[in-house]
Amino acid sequence: MTDTITLVPPEPVESLTVPLTAGDRITLTETGLVVHGALTFDDFCHGLKKCQLVANGALWTLGDLLLYGETRGEWGEMYSQALDLTKKSYSTLTKAVYLSKHYPRDERVVAVSWSHHREAVSIADPVERRRVLEQAAAEGWSREQVRDHVRGTDTQPTPPRHTCPSCGHQW
Repeated sequence: MTDTITLVPPEPVESLTVPLTAGDRITLTETGLVVHGALTFDDFCHGLKKCQLVANGALWTLGDLLLYGETRGEWGEMYSQALDLTKKSYSTLTKAVYLSKHYPRDERVVAVSWSHHREAVSIADPVERRRVLEQAAAEGWSREQVRDHVRGTDTQPTPPRHTCPSCGHQW
């Protein structure tokens, strides 16, 4: 007697009902992007900005939706379902919810990433936290620079000690 194994295909994943576009030459899909024709450098940069907005927004959206689910006490195994459906780690899901709890929509600074917000979340005063995030946006700080600022380990650049009289190079 031989054992028979029946393979059941997974349920299809819903696709985006409307593709996201970045200009008229780039379409973002659930599995990547499609380039229509040749891109200019401006098209390329616009596409990068749009991709970042989508990636950033996805983490906020995930956290907001899970936060909503937490308010529904009757859903019990919500996190088990979320783990299965998103294929994200428990750590990612709990970080997303944590940030959504600590940053109501009107306290989020669009000009910096979700990761910038994660680095600033330990600042207890929401007004100070927003000030730091707005400063990060204005000065183009990386996530690491926000972290260093929050920890108090950021340093001012050391002024140059020497200047070449011929070319002006400083070191």
